[in-house]
Amino acid sequence: MKILMTGITGFIGHHLAERLIKDGHEVYAIVRPTSKIDELSDNLRRNVQFHVYDKDNTVLDIITDLCVADRRPDVVYHLASWLLSGGHKFEDIQGLIQSNITFGTELLDAMTAHQIKNFVNADTMEQHYEDAQYSPANLYSATKQCFKDIMQYYVEAENLKQISLCVFATYGSDDKGGRIFALLKGIADSGETLKMSPGGQLIDTVFIDDIIEGFIIAGQMLAACKYDYCGTYALSSTKPIPLREVVKIFESVAGKKLSIEWGGRPYRAREIMVPWKSYKLLPGWSPKVSLQEGIKKFLGVI
Repeated sequence: MKILMTGITGFIGHHLAERLIKDGHEVYAIVRPTSKIDELSDNLRRNVQFHVYDKDNTVLDIITDLCVADRRPDVVYHLASWLLSGGHKFEDIQGLIQSNITFGTELLDAMTAHQIKNFVNADTMEQHYEDAQYSPANLYSATKQCFKDIMQYYVEAENLKQISLCVFATYGSDDKGGRIFALLKGIADSGETLKMSPGGQLIDTVFIDDIIEGFIIAGQMLAACKYDYCGTYALSSTKPIPLREVVKIFESVAGKKLSIEWGGRPYRAREIMVPWKSYKLLPGWSPKVSLQEGIKKFLGVI
């Protein structure tokens, strides 16, 4: 298949692109002028065709060029976003709106112009504060929902076929971001003390390989015109556990006692104490990697 992606330089994005290349698909990626393509693997830099968008080369220009060159995408994966966890600053607003709403809308409109229908969208469980059908935990998740509302117009008026996948706490061996396991590994290596909340919030962790499998299944469903499956689904461990218990499991696998000051910082405003639970799992998908096995993979001990 021919696959168009956004967000390839992100954690999930580059793993998905590696899997798609491995499976023999042609992969094209829309990237920002500031995207750090040089930090991607040699495999991706050799095998992905990158298209930089800016005011002189719009998303519509890129998709038009692909279609003219007989490279019309069979499936579009949209993973690009301006990611903020927790609160935001005033200066973040423009980036949030541009990345999470404007860019995605331009992508959908360009797809419509060329009758490209199959769309896999990355969602977040932070749109479901206190298990609500919709209640944003922060401005980031509010902008994600704004895009979904816009996407509904294209579903109803332009026959867009979409599957949105709600991603929980993702982790993997090459995670260099500020996610929980990267923080824990950092203090395990340095011996420093990490100030954390009281630790009562439940954490729903899913290993990156399982997340990628979910995106692959969703793309295959759309490519096979299994449109009865269109809708929103979760990629959840189905077994959230308290943050303190997550740390104990990490310590057990790592063989180290971590220096953590529990209660060293307060819970964030609108802290998600219990992850979204009124979800539907993606049909044909279930998590395969246990937390213990995932941490071993993360730490490189297996």
